[in-house]
Amino acid sequence: MTRSRFKRAGLVCRPGGSPWERSHCQNPFAQRLGNEKYRIHFASRDDSNRSRGGWAEVTATADGLTQTVRSEGPSLDIGQPGTFDDSGAMPGCLVEHEGRLLLYYTGWSLTRTVPFTFSIGIAESRDGGRHFDRLSEAPVLGRNHYDPLLAGAPWVLVEDGNFRMWYVSGLRWEVDPEGKTAPIHYYTVKHATSRDGMNWTTNEHVCLPFHEGEHAIARPVVQKTDAGYDMLYCARRLGETYRVYRATSVDGIHWERDRVPLLDTSASGWDCEMVCYASLLHTAKASFLLYNGNGYGRDGVGVAILES
Repeated sequence: MTRSRFKRAGLVCRPGGSPWERSHCQNPFAQRLGNEKYRIHFASRDDSNRSRGGWAEVTATADGLTQTVRSEGPSLDIGQPGTFDDSGAMPGCLVEHEGRLLLYYTGWSLTRTVPFTFSIGIAESRDGGRHFDRLSEAPVLGRNHYDPLLAGAPWVLVEDGNFRMWYVSGLRWEVDPEGKTAPIHYYTVKHATSRDGMNWTTNEHVCLPFHEGEHAIARPVVQKTDAGYDMLYCARRLGETYRVYRATSVDGIHWERDRVPLLDTSASGWDCEMVCYASLLHTAKASFLLYNGNGYGRDGVGVAILES
């Protein structure tokens, strides 16, 4: 993706308007269905700003992606009262392993001294990715010695039978003691490993240290390459909004970050203020960047076509 150019192709899917999907199609990623058909998973929000999983099926052409079918209800609902995901369940990535289809997701909880915390959950689909059932009412990675504030936005790969996860970890909150301004979160990307996909081990290492002025590095999406690993992520500085960036690594632990955005904002429209939460979809027709725009994906999922 070095020096890549993307041609914007507009929104491929918008919020459906049902009570559970009043706004947003956030954190898009694709599932292959065959014959150039794909299911794009995302998170929509209700009137109380709680996220739930949803999806839209699309067909790929050289000119873009065309929506054909979408979920009639949530693919993943919020958790029971008092659980780690009772205020939102946001799909993160799919893993196919030993005949099982696993979904790693971010579960949201509301708090008092700061606005929120989140943890990582796991669910499984037994109908090919249309619906997901939790494998645990508790998170598989939440607050711990190395992540005392939050852990979320999981992206998982399986290599030689072992699971690797890149995720967002909270480093600190800056709180105005007089309460005149909202608390500011500082989080970035870390790495964890697991032998079974349920029990995870992490440490203090930060994969993406902040550049000057940054306070949020979010939604890592990692793919294996011949040279090592590529990561898409979004980052923002204080007083600014997200842009999409790329990083590379030989081992998946130590990363080199690009200074120039892979995708910047457009001159006008639904992605003129922000671009974020990108993932790649490689098809026989073209390679597509799925991403969100203004308001963290308020208007839906956008598509940009990778130009050769």
